[in-house]
Amino acid sequence: MEFVVFFKWIVSLGYLFSLILYVRFFIQQSVKLNRLLSASVQLILVCHFIYLFVLTLHTRHLPLSNVYEVMTSYVFIFTFIYFFIERKIRDFSLGPVILVIAFILQLISNLCINPEMGRAPVLAEISFFEVHVSAMLLAYSGFTISFIASIMYVMLSREIHNKKLGFFFSRLPSLELLDRLSNMAVIVGVSFITIGIFLGIDMASKVWGAKWPFDPKLISVFVTWLIYLFFIYFRNSKGWQGKRAAIVSITGFVWVLISFMVFTIFLSEIHSFI
Repeated sequence: MEFVVFFKWIVSLGYLFSLILYVRFFIQQSVKLNRLLSASVQLILVCHFIYLFVLTLHTRHLPLSNVYEVMTSYVFIFTFIYFFIERKIRDFSLGPVILVIAFILQLISNLCINPEMGRAPVLAEISFFEVHVSAMLLAYSGFTISFIASIMYVMLSREIHNKKLGFFFSRLPSLELLDRLSNMAVIVGVSFITIGIFLGIDMASKVWGAKWPFDPKLISVFVTWLIYLFFIYFRNSKGWQGKRAAIVSITGFVWVLISFMVFTIFLSEIHSFI
């Protein structure tokens, strides 16, 4: 238990330290910080992996069985995906927003997680439960990255439109790159949420049979799926590129936050497992 507590706070401090480095770089644009940025994210990912491993040993199940275990697993997957995107595009400007989200969610998980709480009995009856949750986390990670790219697109396009090429223009990648990144992230997200939904349907039919209980979380996930299908269709078939696509992505992510934080924690009796 002591190792679990120790590592969970080491992880939070690591995210905070990386966040401070990325904010300093974003403001100062210091080349000297480049190596420190990637190294700090690599280090925190290693620490976070160790924490998840220790938590798994302590609870004797993967950390995917309740909201706050899922939250810390999501932070790890989300940051891991961002790290590889960062290395590919060689741009650090998305880092501060990524790490703010990671730090806040990890802090919430730290404060609320209970490693002594056992697994819900219903989970023993469900095959592929971990695969289902992992697919949903990968989907939400894609949607989050699309949201961040869309927010930055809006900020940068506003500067360009107003012909005031200042703070964001000198620090953010091109509008084309942000638009392309948002679209790619949504395609990845929709692919995984589709897998997650079909696995969920299969599991639900085995557990509940023909009589599915009413659950706000089920409806909210279906609405999320429709919003991002709308994004893909209109962006790639109707030419909704740029600001209109960014607004749909931002709207979708606001709904994801409501779905994940409100429906799951406060309204759903099936998906909270608390």
